[in-house]
Amino acid sequence: MLILGSYGFGHLAVRSKISGIIKDKSGKMLIIPLASMFGKETGEKEKDFAVMAGFQKDNIYVFDDCNPEEFLNMKFEYIVVMGGNTFQLLYYVRKYHLDTFIREQVDNGTIYLGFSAGACLACRDVEYVQNFDYNNHITDGDFSALGLTDKYFLCHFEYRGTREIQLCRNYIGDKSELVTIANDRLIIL
Repeated sequence: MLILGSYGFGHLAVRSKISGIIKDKSGKMLIIPLASMFGKETGEKEKDFAVMAGFQKDNIYVFDDCNPEEFLNMKFEYIVVMGGNTFQLLYYVRKYHLDTFIREQVDNGTIYLGFSAGACLACRDVEYVQNFDYNNHITDGDFSALGLTDKYFLCHFEYRGTREIQLCRNYIGDKSELVTIANDRLIIL
């Protein structure tokens, strides 16, 4: 299952919706805040909000880029990939070999929760967001992402309009589905 949104557990409406969608909250959760402005500190705050949603604090881990191998041998029931700069997220996910790790976990039943850049990362590629995020050079021209879905997502839709939709369409074409996500909305696949 994929749960994708513009905001994570810190947004009250989103937290409430996730709490209703995921009934069993006893499993292990990994929060990946690699593109967040304050990194691990932001991940720890997200952890506190996940606890408020009913997840067990002792089962929630925050990825630490100072010790990237720490969690790669663990099985998680939920993986939360937070937002920030999409290209920075893609770069670090690859650097720490989390791309393969996440795909394997999801293939084995892990619920993927992607928020903002984390929602975009679930797509086949992220080139379509280059009009909204800077730093696209960090990918060395390879925009391939996790490929968990064939759909594409435009997050924070309240701040965007038809021009932004057209910019995305220029990259993904007319045959691919582009889903807009409002700040308090979740997409479940």
